[in-house]
Amino acid sequence: MSNATASTAPAGRPSGQLRSPIGVRHLVRRLLTGLIAVWGAITIVFFALYSSNNPVLLLVPPDAPPEETARLTRLYGFDQPVPVQYVKFLGNVVTGSFPDSLRYGQDPLTIALQKVPASLLLGAASLVLGVLVGGLIGYVAATARYAWLRRVPLSIATVADAVPTFFVGMVLILVFAVTLRWVPTMGRGAGGVTGMILPTITLAIAFVPAISRVFRTALLEALRADHVRTAIAKGVSRPMVALRHVVANAVGPTLNVVGIQAGVLLGGAVVTESVFGWPGIGQLSINAVQNRDYPLVIVCVLIIAIGFVLINLVVDVLSVLIEPRLRA
Repeated sequence: MSNATASTAPAGRPSGQLRSPIGVRHLVRRLLTGLIAVWGAITIVFFALYSSNNPVLLLVPPDAPPEETARLTRLYGFDQPVPVQYVKFLGNVVTGSFPDSLRYGQDPLTIALQKVPASLLLGAASLVLGVLVGGLIGYVAATARYAWLRRVPLSIATVADAVPTFFVGMVLILVFAVTLRWVPTMGRGAGGVTGMILPTITLAIAFVPAISRVFRTALLEALRADHVRTAIAKGVSRPMVALRHVVANAVGPTLNVVGIQAGVLLGGAVVTESVFGWPGIGQLSINAVQNRDYPLVIVCVLIIAIGFVLINLVVDVLSVLIEPRLRA
């Protein structure tokens, strides 16, 4: 009896040992890849800001004496060689101790973290709306009886993918805020919940095309699977087949796309936040770049990069839990 039990255990794994949903080596590899991505992003920003000009020139008036400019340059360390500045910069990133913002004179990390909740709120609402609309379009495009239902909604979503986000936002403002006066023109502080409507729709439209296309393709592959035909042949009801055998198997591939879209929420909403005056990390990043606020730009990029890595890591784990075949 014991020999029979042992023979059923997979090779290379002791009998009775549970298998984790996702391998530790995979998680470590993804974490290392994420750290490299964060390092690369902030390094590019560091050298781009350094090559632009001395940020201190924006702090002093045009007629300021050279001595004042030199004093501030030494104070912020911009007079040191680039390698020295870069080493100090990496140390600041690791320890989280950054120089004060050149514009606000405060800790840039504190300033940036205060803007993150607004971006998360807008991003979460937009992602939920985009997933619902994109999933509905993909499902209709894959299962509708009529050809026009399978083509028209997906074609509209594809066309929307080619329209710039700022143009969509401006059209929505012109129609619904200026002409019809249904909602306020600006964002969070202008109308409470109603101030979220236009920026949420604008950002969601950017998510719909990719989600709808991937979900449609995954549904078509699931519909051709053997287990779906077997379930139908056994007399399983159509709604049960669609829910348990078709949609459930199409969620895994779609979740990867949703993860990519969610990962760019913090940084991808830059245009939307600027158009609608939404007080998030995206608008703060634009203002920091325009003011050449070196410490604040670095912190904004760091937060966006870390958020992207963490969200994609969570999506990786969820994808494996939903679709066990991805363990390979």
